[in-house]
Amino acid sequence: MREILAQHAGIVWASACTLVALLLAFSLMRRARRRRGLALPEVQERLQESGPASRVVPVGLDAAELILLLQDAEKSGAHERLPPLYLSLAQRRLADGEAAEAEDLLRKSIRGATSPRYKNIHAHARVALGDIAHANGDLTTACEHWQIARALFHELKQPRDHAAVEGRMLKNGCPTDWVLTDF
Repeated sequence: MREILAQHAGIVWASACTLVALLLAFSLMRRARRRRGLALPEVQERLQESGPASRVVPVGLDAAELILLLQDAEKSGAHERLPPLYLSLAQRRLADGEAAEAEDLLRKSIRGATSPRYKNIHAHARVALGDIAHANGDLTTACEHWQIARALFHELKQPRDHAAVEGRMLKNGCPTDWVLTDF
C-alpha cells in the first residue's frame, strides 16, 4: 500500500490542492452572492434584532448594509436617520483605513446632527475628526474638534467620555480653557 501511495504521491497532492481550491472558490462565490442579494428588509430586520442602542447608532452592520440603509433614508427623505448612519459608516471606513472617505462622512454626520437628540453623535464625530486631523499633523484643528466634543460630553453629562477627550487634549498640549468663537 505504501508503495502505491509513494508512486502516486503527486496525484494525491494535486487532488488535495484541487479540493482546497474548489472549497475556497465555493466559499467566495457564496459570500459574493450574499452581498449581491442583500435586501433592505433583511438589513432592517438585523438592525431591529441588534437591540435598542443600535437604533441610534447602528452596530454590527458591514459597509454594504450601512450603504443600503443610507440610500433608503436618503430616498425616503428620512433625514433624521442620516446622522447615525453617516457616523457608523465613517467608523467602518476608519477601521478599513479609508480616512478621507471617513472624514467626509463625519462632516455629513455633524451637519445632520443639529437637533439636541444627536449631540452624542455630533460629539463622537468631532472626536474622530480631531483624531484624523491629529494624524495628519494638524494639532490646532484637532484641538478645536476635541474641545467641541468635550463641551458636548459635558452638556450630555457623560463624565467618562468627557474625561477621555480631556485626557487626549492634555496629552497633546491642547489648551483646555479655550473659548471657541466663529467655529
